[in-house]
Amino acid sequence: MSRLTRWAWPPGAPRFPLTVAGHGQISHARLGDRTGRLVALAGAAPAAWGLLFVTDARGRRWTLYSPDPEYTAMLAPAAASGTLELEFAVLATKFPGWNSGWRL
Repeated sequence: MSRLTRWAWPPGAPRFPLTVAGHGQISHARLGDRTGRLVALAGAAPAAWGLLFVTDARGRRWTLYSPDPEYTAMLAPAAASGTLELEFAVLATKFPGWNSGWRL
């Protein structure tokens, strides 16, 4: 797994607005021993993680991780229409970790 980062906006971080390109889920167990940092950022280890695949204002791809997979699934219709733009306040609470690229 790539290094996960909290929303502290280090150099090379996503730039707003973020547009949803897709979503998914992965069970915590399938992530294996690569979950330590993600669990530390989220504060808990859910049974499944929600994944949100986004592009930023520069067109770069990012994967966002949420301990609430139902929330990421709720965003699917907006992602399909291509109209959803996410704001920082939502991301900071619902997606505590992220990495560059559309990968785990």
